[in-house]
Amino acid sequence: MIVTRRWLEEFINLDGISTEDLIRTLNRIGQEVEGYKKIEIPKNVVVGEVIECYKHPNADKLNVCRVNVGDEELQIVCGASNVAAGQFVAVAKVGAKLPEITIKKAKLRGVESFGMICAAREIGLPDFHDGILVLDNSLGELKIGEYVGKYLNDEVIELGVTANRGDCFSVYGIARELSAGLNKPLKNMEFSFEELQEGIGRVVSVEKNEAKKSSHLIRAFEGNIVPKLKIDYRLALVEVESKNVIDSYVKYAMHATGVLLVVGNIGNIELTNENGVDIFKDYGNYYVGIRNEINVEESGKYLINANYIDPTYVSEIVFLNGLKTDEYFFRASRGSEPNLKFGLSYFLNEVSLPVYSGDIDLSIDLPEKIINVNVKDIDEIIGFEISEKEIVEILKKLGFEIENITEENVKVKVPNFRSDIENIQDIAEEILRIYGIDKVESKPLEFVEKDRTNDVLKFLDFVNELKQKSVANGFYEVMHFIFDDKERLLRYGFEVVEDHLDLLNPIVSELNTLRSTLLLQLLDDIKFNKANGYKRIYLFSEGSVYDKNRNEKKSMAFVVNGQADYENPANSGKPKKVDFKFIVDKISQIIGDFKLEENDFHPIAHPYQNAKIIKDNKKVGVIAKLHPKVAKDFEIDDVYFAEIDLDALTPSKKEAKDIIRFPKVTRDLSLVVEKDMPYKEVFKIIDSLNIEELKDFYPIDVYDLGEKNSLTIRFILQANKTLQEEEINAIMEKILNALQERGIRLR
Repeated sequence: MIVTRRWLEEFINLDGISTEDLIRTLNRIGQEVEGYKKIEIPKNVVVGEVIECYKHPNADKLNVCRVNVGDEELQIVCGASNVAAGQFVAVAKVGAKLPEITIKKAKLRGVESFGMICAAREIGLPDFHDGILVLDNSLGELKIGEYVGKYLNDEVIELGVTANRGDCFSVYGIARELSAGLNKPLKNMEFSFEELQEGIGRVVSVEKNEAKKSSHLIRAFEGNIVPKLKIDYRLALVEVESKNVIDSYVKYAMHATGVLLVVGNIGNIELTNENGVDIFKDYGNYYVGIRNEINVEESGKYLINANYIDPTYVSEIVFLNGLKTDEYFFRASRGSEPNLKFGLSYFLNEVSLPVYSGDIDLSIDLPEKIINVNVKDIDEIIGFEISEKEIVEILKKLGFEIENITEENVKVKVPNFRSDIENIQDIAEEILRIYGIDKVESKPLEFVEKDRTNDVLKFLDFVNELKQKSVANGFYEVMHFIFDDKERLLRYGFEVVEDHLDLLNPIVSELNTLRSTLLLQLLDDIKFNKANGYKRIYLFSEGSVYDKNRNEKKSMAFVVNGQADYENPANSGKPKKVDFKFIVDKISQIIGDFKLEENDFHPIAHPYQNAKIIKDNKKVGVIAKLHPKVAKDFEIDDVYFAEIDLDALTPSKKEAKDIIRFPKVTRDLSLVVEKDMPYKEVFKIIDSLNIEELKDFYPIDVYDLGEKNSLTIRFILQANKTLQEEEINAIMEKILNALQERGIRLR
């Protein structure tokens, strides 16, 4: 991308800023400068007006001109075929040192010459025309005798713009970058052109509009388009070629604004879509954002179409269809300027011809791109802390809209001209390049792995941990289909899936519904293992179960049967059998500490050995002995089971606790309680006291006194010091007083 300083100054005020500072700023904000050239016209080259021009008396190819250079009139012999009276030209006076020659008085074929009327290349400019350089007022109001460098001196800057920065493939785009880098506002562009009373609808009609992916804004103008030195000169400086005068204006406005433009003739137009390609038809085809095959006739009446197409889409459609492209695709595929009105107005302002009133707007809505930016995340990405205020100011300078600013989060709306911005990393890059990477302190490279886990992964890790603990406690995992026998589930009193939600095509008739418990399948496994001679069977299973509405939940079930220990010569007599306490101890090793409360009912549980598992003050499962009738059905005996609702079980956070170095103190209280008072009532009374030194308490003996019961409770006391006897007595007295208020007395 090539720009010139004077062209940039159309969009931003650069007074007081040297070109060296300009280049330094561009490099600092990520727009790498790859080349620089200063255009400086030699001294003693001035603006002259050709007063008279006639043929040389002694040479057919020479002309004798009388040229006004302000303070005098010079006679100059000129060999250019395009010289004519009335022209403003660049005149090298005697003594001027041009790149290839020093001007002296001369006599050509007998006629004296006092200077030279110059072509562009003769004064160090690109060779962009034939013959002498004819000046006009497009670069400023000409003054006879004025140094030509006032109008033509410039500085050319070549930039290595990366392919993703389509917004910088224009002079305006680079000015927009400088506005942020220099903290200077862009100029308010004012465009003026004569508007005709006749509306555009009188001369242009849209017969068909099938464009699906592109936006179009169309205006019409009339008159004779004449060349301008400013346009031809600047296009030469930025190395842009054009085919004719009309094409020069289009290329000039496109290079200036970044808006895709195409000129056509006034008349009926069509917008069609063929194989995903939007096509603008007007005396040929313009494949939107791909290539231009429209032939413009010099009719004196024209239309100008500004358009935009999504860069990702146009790149894909060209690749998939192998389409031929030209410079339009280069701009469109990188992201052209979507402000169509700006590009149109700039073009019409330069053409300076009457414009039909109104426009034809065939735009489509561009999707909004909003990114939620966390300030702390920005700091982590950059590796340096930038205040939220500075972040907001930088983004505003770059054209981003800021919404919903909180203490840590900023809602950022990406401008439509920044098609390259996709995520917070892109935002961080924008902030850093404008803030200045040189301001960021150097630090040793540090790699920190970000936590990418989510709730699903955490739950899976939790379940796997439970499985590992189960195996460590002697259980074997078994796996089953999630299907079960509906008739059997109903027979044993379990909830079943509603009929209309049942399986339409079961694998076999015995697996005709979704299971609502894991237990029946585990009982089948015990029966099978006992039949194969196993005397010690500890099994568990984990998986999904379903309620009547087919809502899924995760469950884990355990069953134990047979011996509590392996047969071993060291054991005297037969090994003990599993019992209720055995499975309670095993489950506590797996899920952690819990409480037991009497359970109202379970379909296959023993009526007197059936308890709810309470953890974190909520029911998470059930633990019980298998009902004798059910055991008989399965031809097994003394089976104990537990079923845990994994969705209700909260993973416990592992936290290290300080070890208390001082000794524990044990005290027992034997109490007289009513026969109908459950232990949990006694527990609640003591627990509600919130005694810091009371680390644990539990019943150790129950004795029938006839009308009442004797209950002995053991208390474990400990503190960060050695407890004195009077302190221990005070604690026990406090407990006893609370119990006595509820009618519980010391035995």
